[in-house]
Amino acid sequence: MDFSHLAFEIQWEQCFSLIDKWETTMIDRIKTIHQEKSLEIQTYKEQAEKTYFLEKTNFILNMNEYFQHSHILSNEINIFKKKLNQLKQNIIQRPLPLNIDIDTNLLNNPITIHQNFDKHIFNQRKIVMEYKLQIESIYLIATSNNQIILVNNQLKIYLYDKLIGFIDEINLLDYTDEYLNDICWSTTYKNFLLLCDHSLWSLENLYLKKLAHISNKKHFVNNLTSFHNYLFLIYNQGEFIDRWIIQPEWKLTKRWIKHYHQNDYLISISSNNDYLLLYTNKFIQLCSDDLIIQYTIDLTDQEHIYSNFIFLSSYQIWLTIDKQTQLINYFHKNTRIIQSLDQISIRHISSMGDELALITNDNCCLQIISI
Repeated sequence: MDFSHLAFEIQWEQCFSLIDKWETTMIDRIKTIHQEKSLEIQTYKEQAEKTYFLEKTNFILNMNEYFQHSHILSNEINIFKKKLNQLKQNIIQRPLPLNIDIDTNLLNNPITIHQNFDKHIFNQRKIVMEYKLQIESIYLIATSNNQIILVNNQLKIYLYDKLIGFIDEINLLDYTDEYLNDICWSTTYKNFLLLCDHSLWSLENLYLKKLAHISNKKHFVNNLTSFHNYLFLIYNQGEFIDRWIIQPEWKLTKRWIKHYHQNDYLISISSNNDYLLLYTNKFIQLCSDDLIIQYTIDLTDQEHIYSNFIFLSSYQIWLTIDKQTQLINYFHKNTRIIQSLDQISIRHISSMGDELALITNDNCCLQIISI
């Protein structure tokens, strides 16, 4: 018997077996993802059915109440005709109720499902908590899921809790003579990070702790964001960008020197779980942690200046404030069109998980809202 030929065939059978096994695994994985996403859509559908049932019930009750009167005014009839036509249009001409993104290049999470966002949804927001502020000239806000930090122009830091309200006040000048340029919450470090001109601090047990010396006197750091296990810093409006590792030690791992055109400059950097957001006076870019550009929104034809970029995960959109109009704007990474929420004038906005913290335009009120 020719054992060499047998070994040859067995080797090739093993190769075919491996790809057959891969096929079975992938099919099982696809079926699992399909089942998970079908259940997710079903949950959205059940919520929508409850809302629709309540709307229809309220409409019928109101109609019955009106028609019980002996005299019905013609304008009342016209109002109900208008409401009935609107109800029909919402049923017949309603667009796809969910935004479903399918990325065939991904294997781990190729499908994302989220609700469509519009002005009507935001107008139905609910105020969870509201606090009157005795703080003037707020210029920075940062939030975790439960805590809020506000900073005024006198470098006083005010600490709030979502349920308790005001907790404490810290004077930065008791720790350093540097100016405070930015604050962010680090999920990895589980603390607020404070960026001064040349140093990095954290807020721990109502005290400030110096973590690292960032730069020399020739360069100023003016913006930061925490992205997974990294901290990204901007120097001198984008002269260069640093990436620091957060754990196990604070250490510079990479530096990018940005070469923009003469009138281009980097304004801020933000992040969500998936992307870094770079905002310049010419574009908004969503990037990886190696600053590889994934999406770009062109701003060359706009004269607006934006601030407070945050991500609303429930609807997969970015929110930002137009500093001229002080209106909230929003955009989705796929549409790349910036739209405004009219009549919503605020000064600062920050994310608290599924909720938002707002500073009203008159700077007198801190609101925590759910959408």
